[in-house]
Formats: sequence, C-alpha cells, structure tokens
Amino acid sequence: MFSLYDQLKWLVIYRHQVCKQADVVLALFMLGNKFTKEEKKRNYDYYEKITTHDSSLSTCIFSIVASEIGYYKKAYNYFMNTARMDLDDYHGNTKHGIHAANMAGTWMCLVHGFAGMRIYDNTLSFNPYLPESWEEYSFKITYKGRLIGVTVKRHETSYELLEGEALEMVHCGQKIFLEARQIFSNVI
Repeated sequence: MFSLYDQLKWLVIYRHQVCKQADVVLALFMLGNKFTKEEKKRNYDYYEKITTHDSSLSTCIFSIVASEIGYYKKAYNYFMNTARMDLDDYHGNTKHGIHAANMAGTWMCLVHGFAGMRIYDNTLSFNPYLPESWEEYSFKITYKGRLIGVTVKRHETSYELLEGEALEMVHCGQKIFLEARQIFSNVI
C-alpha cells in the first residue's frame, strides 16, 4: 500500500475528493446509537469510495462499522489489513517502528466489530457473529469492576461473569442477567 500524498502532486490531489481517514465513519462507531442503520450504510458507502486509508488507524474503524451494517466480507478484509499492516509493511514505513495503535485496532475489530460490543446509555451489549473461516473466538473484558469472558462459536455465544457483582446486559437485543461464575449460552 502506498501513501497517496507521497506519490502524487498536490495539484492533482486537489482535483479529486479524497480522505485520509473518514472521521464520519469513526463517528458512526463512537456515536452509533445516534444513527440509523440506513444512515450508517449510506455514509459508509460514500466514504469507503474516497478514503485512502493513509492513516494506520483507518482500516480498523472501517472493519468495525462494516461488521455492524452487515458487510461481513469487507469487515474481515479490513480486519486482515489491520492485523497484517506491519507484517506486510503496507505503508512502507515499518522500518521506522511499529504501529502500536493499529495493533490495538486489531483487538477492536474483534471485540467491537465481530462481537459487536457497545456501551450505550450505561448498558453493555453484544451483537456477535463468527467470520466465515473461523471456528470460534474468545476474549475477556473488564466492565465496571467485573471480568466477563465471551466465547463466540458457529452456533453458540456464551458469557461468563468471572469476577464481580451480577450484571444486566444485552445480547442481540435481548436482556440477560449474569451472576457470579454463571455462564449464559445462547444457541444461534
């Protein structure tokens, strides 16, 4: 991957509409409860065409929002681009050091993208799916002094409250209640 700004003259670039990273797409993720799914799709489709992803933080956000709006193949491709950025030296600058924030973006693709974790109105929620070529994934998060284990398989998602007080949360729009050392499983 090359940097558009490094390869072309400014006068050429100014004749076209290009975007280094789409802050609007970031807003669709960060303030997702303020937009409809149709608004998210419309803005995503618009900005995807003009975004160059010259920022190492861009592809993870596109992956997360693609997951949310149902563009699963695009989400996975952006995830792989995020995960392999330094390994494949996509920006031609790994010799200067790693992209540590981008590495965190790989985790964000999994947790916020594939698992659909959000916190809106003081409520923890998940809307998970499994990428086509995977058998499962799992992770742990800390939320308000609670340690929660999450495992997503082909036909089942489970949540385990490992530490902390009982918690009400949301799974795919359904309220669930987790108590200490209890596992909630939902067969998809």
